[in-house]
Amino acid sequence: MRYAWTTAVLVLVFAAGPRSFAANAPLRPGAERRIASTPIADFRLIDEHGAPFAFADLSGRVVVVSFAYTSCPDVCPLLTASLRQVQDALSPEERREVQLLTVTTDPEIDQPKVLLAYGKRYGADFASWSFLTGAPAALQKVWRNFGVGVKRKGRGLVDHTPLTALVDRKKRLRFGYVGPSPARDAVLSDIRALLAERAGAQGH
Repeated sequence: MRYAWTTAVLVLVFAAGPRSFAANAPLRPGAERRIASTPIADFRLIDEHGAPFAFADLSGRVVVVSFAYTSCPDVCPLLTASLRQVQDALSPEERREVQLLTVTTDPEIDQPKVLLAYGKRYGADFASWSFLTGAPAALQKVWRNFGVGVKRKGRGLVDHTPLTALVDRKKRLRFGYVGPSPARDAVLSDIRALLAERAGAQGH
């Protein structure tokens, strides 16, 4: 399966806001980093325990958002493993200020119990990492909000933009990594820069 994006479109997207990632070019290794400053609208979904999830409840935290589906055979395992590396590298204090989210691109299969098993398989700490599903219409709004393209090709087979995004404390998308395996140290550096913003403001 091929996940795709184009550098030219990404440049335009992150200049004007993350609204329309492309999905028609061959996937490249690694993950391309882009900078943005675009508000992310609140949304409501369902977490891996079947409980309601509201993005508004994360106000004041830095949020790491990725898009994946549990039956994906190639790119999504790399994305999820990368996030696990990021979570493992966060200090206990940082984990209280950072929330990870994995939003499914295949709600037909990815019901809460499936997402729970998936998270356990990757050793996720559910205290600061939620795996989200919901009604297709609700998910489509989230995908559009982040500029993620999703194309269902059959049961358990979905093409989507391999995006990992960082949202700051004010709910603005600030950094995006498009590709199968964002570098842990780069993501950590950007997370810590966003964490420091409020600390710096408090120091004045």
